[in-house]
Amino acid sequence: MESRQKVITALVIIFSIFFISMIISTAVNFREYGVKTAENKANLTAEIVKIGLTSHMVNGIMNQRDYFLNQIGSVEKINQLWIARSPTVIEQYGEGHNNETPRDKIDTEVLKSGETKSFTTETPSQSMMRVSIPFVATEYGTPNCMACHKAKEGEVLGVVSMVMDITEIRTSSLKTVLYNMAITIITIIFVFIVITRFIKPFVSIFYSIRDVMQNAYRGDYSVRIKGHHNKESKTVADMLNSMLEKLQHTFEELDKKVYVFIKNKNYVKEPDPLVNINSTIERLSDIYKFKQTIENDKELEDIYNRIASVLKDRFKLDDFTMIEIDTMNKIKKIVYTEEECHCQVLNGECRADRIHASVDSSIFKNSCELYKLEATEYICTPYTISNELTLVLTIVTRDEKTTEYVRSITSDIEDYITTARPAIISKKLMQTLNKMARVDQLTDMYNRKFLDEFADVSIPQAVRAGTSYGVLMVDIDYFKMINDNYGHDVGDEAIRIISGVIKKSIRKADIAIRYGGEEFLVLLYNCEANNIVQIANSIRTEFSKQKIYANGESFSKTLSVGCSSFPKDSESIWKCIKFADISLYQAKEGGRNQVVAFNEDMLNNTEVGESF
Repeated sequence: MESRQKVITALVIIFSIFFISMIISTAVNFREYGVKTAENKANLTAEIVKIGLTSHMVNGIMNQRDYFLNQIGSVEKINQLWIARSPTVIEQYGEGHNNETPRDKIDTEVLKSGETKSFTTETPSQSMMRVSIPFVATEYGTPNCMACHKAKEGEVLGVVSMVMDITEIRTSSLKTVLYNMAITIITIIFVFIVITRFIKPFVSIFYSIRDVMQNAYRGDYSVRIKGHHNKESKTVADMLNSMLEKLQHTFEELDKKVYVFIKNKNYVKEPDPLVNINSTIERLSDIYKFKQTIENDKELEDIYNRIASVLKDRFKLDDFTMIEIDTMNKIKKIVYTEEECHCQVLNGECRADRIHASVDSSIFKNSCELYKLEATEYICTPYTISNELTLVLTIVTRDEKTTEYVRSITSDIEDYITTARPAIISKKLMQTLNKMARVDQLTDMYNRKFLDEFADVSIPQAVRAGTSYGVLMVDIDYFKMINDNYGHDVGDEAIRIISGVIKKSIRKADIAIRYGGEEFLVLLYNCEANNIVQIANSIRTEFSKQKIYANGESFSKTLSVGCSSFPKDSESIWKCIKFADISLYQAKEGGRNQVVAFNEDMLNNTEVGESF
């Protein structure tokens, strides 16, 4: 039931109760008033009869009292009037010539109790009232009852009984009740109309406000309040409509402006802008915290681990792999895997990276030939980090429900990876700069700066671990002649050739450094002493076979190598490098194109050993 109906129903009930109460009260009051009036008339008549009879007795004309009683009944419009003597009076004076004995039980009861009794008899046509009033003896007053009657004080001497027609009083009461009913009904109708007319504007505006709030709850803030019929309700409606207008405009603008900060624009927006704002702010808050965290991470691996943490903790993924693809350097690297990588991406071309779009195996089976895990589905999504760098995220799904879930969170994942993009680019740039600072650009070998850091960090660890290094100092024979005769471009080509020979001749665990100019330093990891010279000769021999082209002709060059052993020759890597350099000097002095291993006798040579 609506509030308007409730108000009307309540008013009807209240007025009905009021009306019924008024009618009952009026009827009862007029009834009591009529009965009271009849009783007063009966008491007055009884008093007149008492005085009259006393006068008749005093004057000795009691035999004429019938005329008196008839006249009294006629004048007072009393239907019946009679007198009943008490036993004491009957004993003293007799029953009287009209047999004035009690006519009925009521007379007898009044004579005994000395209390007035009355009752009414109702019929559809008339209303009759019977009243019996006692005469009580008293020696006080005039005349003195005791002077004539042999009675005690307070003894009942007789009863005056009468029957009166009170139909007129009943009719008068009924008319009065009807008049009051009519007046009350008119008054109630008038009051009801006034109240409803007064309440109606406020009830109408209440329902209008309710409708507006219901629409606002559903996200529609365009509905306005209507139904204002007076100044007060119009003022309220105007104020609320103005506020709604501001709210609608503010919410729409906030939704547009906050939405701009979301990197991915593909997620489904709700109809309610307030829900969108709240959702967007929550997303922005989480992304901002993520952004603040990765900006303070030291290494690129830390950022990838942060992304993986988001995928696990926030998105509840339990089987995924992140692959970094460097298109410039043609390098593919698995930077993180949860469980294990089920894709042979390192051995082939990544389909998602090639087509620059997601690969979803649930759409078409065996979409990518590199994925090998049976009875599973996968979604591979490429995220462009820069023109040269792509991050491919492979998510494994094992049922349709999980696949649908992964599709639904793709845009959210993109927001995080897009947010991480500047940090990834920055860290990759730092890696490049660090590499440039530690790697020789001509040969792609490490440089002296790397050697300094390696000696400070890795050599103490090698000493503690008992790790040995073979130290080679390599130099091209007569290199200056190449620059003088053919130019520096040809000299650079010769340096590139020797660097290629060195890298092919050593293991991945070994370290090759361009020590300066045409001089190279090689650190052979855990290499035995007899193998050091063997590797050095392999490098020397291989380089002598290489052809260097210049001005339409080709030529070959030789090189000399000096060797030492760390920590056999010294526990200082720098001394071992110096010992290798001394050995190289001996090779040069001995005719070049040869390998010379360090021995302590070389230190006895004053030319080379004076610094030790």
